[in-house]
Amino acid sequence: MPATTTGEETEKAIREAAVRVIAKHGFQAASLREIAKEVGIRAPSLYNYIKSKEKLLYELLREPLTAMIAEYRTLTEGVTDPVTRLQIFTQVHLNFHLHSRLEVFIGNMELRSLSGPHYRTITALREDYTRLLQQIIEDGVKQGVFTAPEPRVVTLVMLGMLSGVNNWYKPDGKMSAEQMMQLHLDLAFRALGAQPPAAAKVARRKAA
Repeated sequence: MPATTTGEETEKAIREAAVRVIAKHGFQAASLREIAKEVGIRAPSLYNYIKSKEKLLYELLREPLTAMIAEYRTLTEGVTDPVTRLQIFTQVHLNFHLHSRLEVFIGNMELRSLSGPHYRTITALREDYTRLLQQIIEDGVKQGVFTAPEPRVVTLVMLGMLSGVNNWYKPDGKMSAEQMMQLHLDLAFRALGAQPPAAAKVARRKAA
C-alpha cells in the first residue's frame, strides 16, 4: 500500500479485502492475517481500524442496507406515485445485487456469525428495507394500480426474485446488467397486475 494512503483509503481497502477473504473462506475460517496481507499492512495494524473480526463483519452487512435505504429515500423524496416508487426501489435493489455480488453472498451466508446484538440490528434493518417495498405495494393496491391479495407475501416473493439474480447472473453472459434490470422491472410490475413502465436508462450507482 502506498505510503501516502489516507486512513479512509486504508479502511476502504480493509473492507474490500475482508469481502474477498470472507467470501472465499467463510467467516470462521477467514483470518485477519490474510486480510492484512491483501491490504499490505501487518496484522496488528488492523486494530487501528477495526475493533474485531466480528465487528468488521457487522459493518459489511450493515453498510449496504443503510446505503440502499438512504438511496431509496433520497430518490423518492416527495414522490407519492407507487409506480414510480416501485421502479426506483427495483433499480436500487438490482444496482446493488448485480454489482456487489460478493457482498450479497456474505450477507446471505454469514448473518448467523453475528453476535446477538449485531444480529438483531441487521435483522431489524432488513425488516425496515422489506417494509419499504411492502408500503409501495399496499399504496398501489389502495390506489387501484396494483393487485396483491396478500401484500406481505407478495413483498417477500418479489424480494426473493429480485435478490435471486445474484446467484446466477454472469456479467459476461447474454444479457447486460441494464437489460437484466429492465427484465426484472417488467416481471415485478406484471406480478402486480400492472403495465410495466417504458424502458428507461438505468445508471449504475457510482462507487463512493
